[in-house]
Amino acid sequence: MEAVATHLNLRWLTEPESEPLRVGANQEELTRTPVPMPEGIGYGWIEMMDLPLGMHICRVVHHFEPGMEGLQPMSDVKVELLEPLFFVQTLRSGQGMLHDRRVDVRLENYPEGCTFQHMDRIDHQHWADVSTSIEAITLGMGQSSLHRLIGEQTAIDLLTGLGIRKVPSAIVQPVPASIRASLQACFADHLTGNLRKLHAQAKVLDFIIALAGHFVGESKPESRKLKLIHELREELDQLHGTVPGLDELAKRYGLSERVMSEEFKREYGQSIFAYISDYRLNAAHAALQCGNLALKVLAAQLGYADASHFSNAFDKKFGYRPGSLRRGAGAMPLNE
Repeated sequence: MEAVATHLNLRWLTEPESEPLRVGANQEELTRTPVPMPEGIGYGWIEMMDLPLGMHICRVVHHFEPGMEGLQPMSDVKVELLEPLFFVQTLRSGQGMLHDRRVDVRLENYPEGCTFQHMDRIDHQHWADVSTSIEAITLGMGQSSLHRLIGEQTAIDLLTGLGIRKVPSAIVQPVPASIRASLQACFADHLTGNLRKLHAQAKVLDFIIALAGHFVGESKPESRKLKLIHELREELDQLHGTVPGLDELAKRYGLSERVMSEEFKREYGQSIFAYISDYRLNAAHAALQCGNLALKVLAAQLGYADASHFSNAFDKKFGYRPGSLRRGAGAMPLNE
């Protein structure tokens, strides 16, 4: 069984003085554990389970005393991850809100929809509508596990169809009740041991298959992929300084390095780094003709190690040194 997280740290906001709940990567199951609440507010519990194929599920239940109302903070969750995580939350009952501090969005949870996230680190605060009981089920899968389970391209299409292609990203999407039902039924209280885990795994697999069939079947993978490549090019045009590595860019857009590189070259006729070099050198040429920015400053802004590396790249592309534009000679050859 593969661990995706190094550790989980959950602080209960219902009882700030209580000890945080800490779960390590080697803890395969958290049995039903009470949620600390002040007397007269209500009661609840949390339970977690690791499943084969790199899947992790969690159930949180809160019951509140009659007459309470409004949104109240319940928990603060921070998890360090070893790879990007595909995360889903569904409600069997009640309503709430999830504040994802990674992208600084507040997502309203409601029974007819699911919260979807693609994260490199979990940094959440959970709120509950205390006018009614709430039961939430969550599913987490590492990106590599999702790729192996349904195939890399199908996984990419699913994340794109859900609107969470980039890392980090988060959204609430309406999901048919027939699809939500599988994930909501993954915790079987009448079963124990391996049978309980087997039941949970089967329900999660049903959910993922139905989810992919719904969101991938209604989309156009090629056009979505092309849109991502266009978004990547727009980001590259705005970058200053050192260019991120291919692995970082691929993680950010949820593509493999191979697919990202091949699709970019097919669309723009150049490798990613060749495109960046050309774009930046053309921008530098225009800047030198219009201003007096020092070469070492310009080189640093463009991500070159020093002015010498910048001058050599400039000379290779245009056939003359960048300093020649400073002498009012326009494009002067080197031998003049």
